[in-house]
Amino acid sequence: MTYKFSAKNFPDKPGVYLMYGERLPRSARNDEKGPVLYVGKAKNLKKRLSSYFQGSLSTRSARLGSNGKLVSPKTIALVERIHKIDTIAVKNELEALLLENELIKKYRPNFNVVMRDDKSYLYIRITVNEEFPRILLARKVAKDGARYFGPYASSGPVYEGLKLINRTFPVCTGVVGQKRACMNYHLKICPGVCVGRVSSKEYRKTIDQVMRFLHGNYPPVIKQLKAEMQRLSANREFERAARIRDGLKALEAINERQSVVRANLSVSEDAIGVARELNKAMVVLLQVRSGKLLNQQQYAIDTKYETELPEILAGFLRDYYSEAADLPKTILLPEMIEGNEAFERWLTNLTGKAIGLKVPAKGRQRAIVRLAQSNAQMKFNQISGRWKLEKVVATEGVKGLKKILKLKKIERIEAYDISNLQGTDSVGAMVVWEKGQLDKKQYRRFKIKTVVGPNDFASLAEVLKRRFAYLSSSVIPVSPSVIPRKAGIQIKKDNKGSPFLLRPSRLRSTSYDRPRATGGQAVPRDGKTTDGSFVVLPDVVLIDGGKGQVNTIARVLKDYKVAVIGIAKGSHSRTKARDELILWKHSSFAKASEDLRDNSPTKMLLQNIRDEVHRFAVAYHTSLRKKRTITSGLEKIAGIGAVTRKKLIKAFGSMAGVRAASAGEIAKVVGENLAKKIKDSF
Repeated sequence: MTYKFSAKNFPDKPGVYLMYGERLPRSARNDEKGPVLYVGKAKNLKKRLSSYFQGSLSTRSARLGSNGKLVSPKTIALVERIHKIDTIAVKNELEALLLENELIKKYRPNFNVVMRDDKSYLYIRITVNEEFPRILLARKVAKDGARYFGPYASSGPVYEGLKLINRTFPVCTGVVGQKRACMNYHLKICPGVCVGRVSSKEYRKTIDQVMRFLHGNYPPVIKQLKAEMQRLSANREFERAARIRDGLKALEAINERQSVVRANLSVSEDAIGVARELNKAMVVLLQVRSGKLLNQQQYAIDTKYETELPEILAGFLRDYYSEAADLPKTILLPEMIEGNEAFERWLTNLTGKAIGLKVPAKGRQRAIVRLAQSNAQMKFNQISGRWKLEKVVATEGVKGLKKILKLKKIERIEAYDISNLQGTDSVGAMVVWEKGQLDKKQYRRFKIKTVVGPNDFASLAEVLKRRFAYLSSSVIPVSPSVIPRKAGIQIKKDNKGSPFLLRPSRLRSTSYDRPRATGGQAVPRDGKTTDGSFVVLPDVVLIDGGKGQVNTIARVLKDYKVAVIGIAKGSHSRTKARDELILWKHSSFAKASEDLRDNSPTKMLLQNIRDEVHRFAVAYHTSLRKKRTITSGLEKIAGIGAVTRKKLIKAFGSMAGVRAASAGEIAKVVGENLAKKIKDSF
């Protein structure tokens, strides 16, 4: 059905519009109205939406819009898929920008520019609102009075920076007011904050140095550290002086490596460069603070469809600066974005200070944008080879797998793995590879409920039974009049109006003799779709294991037309190149063919999916083990029940987090009396 646009249905007001695609009954990502294809903002909704449907674009006969400009393939593809448009009118363009940002984060539409990796980035958090500030890691910025530095796209530089801080500055890693001194105090690294041997005023001088270091303002930090080193040497505290000396060497090396962009401490700029090809892009951000090039960060963007540079820039600005803790005075761009004034007002509102967007034409600022552009191109060239390999592995790997398994199509592969430590905290994990890529939104985790001890076979069987309880491998054509309406038995109609029965497994004890028709129909539990990832029958199930595990899964899936593949470690080597594949299809084992030779695309595809499900399972097991550690530690404290422990786990994440928290912070979660009990127990 082609969408029939009528301008009179839309207001002459600023606002946000949502374009919906055709509703697919079995899609895991559907909105009630269909999948959200695109979210956009406009000064005038009627004019903006009319531009999509005017002239030759609406007839699909050419690639020229009514204004004579070339229409992008992305826009043509978008308009062809529209089935419904909703609008939300707001007061002004700034409100439209804010709402657009929230809706894009919520729906992550395929036609919007969204960062390829949607993980939470790291921040360094300094609790300057406390008497004795702590240096912590955080995953998001909260309005809690603390100072945040970041976001950092990679965790490596963050941990290296923290190591350097701990090596160079006398900061405390213990808990203020604890009964015993921390280990660093005995190693003469901590000044004794934990046991009250240094005043708040003295300690804040150290924290101020750390913050100057994180801002990239190294000269005054180096000067102060040299003075402190000389003082310690004069007092014959040679060990502490040597530690500062080693830290100074590292700081001076960093200071010398940094490019002086401008010998002006007031210069605060971010320069953005973009390299792109088809639907892939690499964005490089250069941070200039106090006149020096402080940091370079890179972000991969998957635009799904070929996208114009201004839209890529706008998407990056929206995603990055909504989370950034340190915003510059000026953001330098290679090309101006649409609605730049609204963006500037939004950025200014975030910080309370004026922030401008600028496309420099010449001079120093133009040179730094060119540097960002060249670095983006270099990074893109480095990573594009990996992207191309991923694509080749996906397309060629599936071709080979279809040939081996004699399947006409393979659109969905589900992989399963079990993780435990000697039978404790046993969990299962499911990852989904669908239509050429891993879909993290469809990953699922399982706590093992029925198996005691380290039994991977039984655990796998439990996970598969729980997952496939949502599906039926066949449907039975019936007449509605001959089937009684029992609980769990539902009669539906197919696209030709013929009735069929869901959940045929419930009819095994009946005498109805009806021909079976395969179809992989989804069976919603109690007639309702409770989990979108569970209502689609996979073409292939992949597990990390040999014939024993494959046999176990084959018994569970005997009623389903699903191929099962196991990857077992080779008998002569522990390397990936010697992994052996076990194939099971139609109640028998199949022989691995030449297509599964070492390093073939098919084998690489399966190994990549196997490695991902293993990572996902181990991560879940580790998180449960950490929670159990904090729970067992708190169980010893009188008055701390299961509900309170759950609150503390949610608030502080680990036992170390509870230990590090102040009594005031704990009191906000559990009250003053319990907070005092908890702190006294430490």
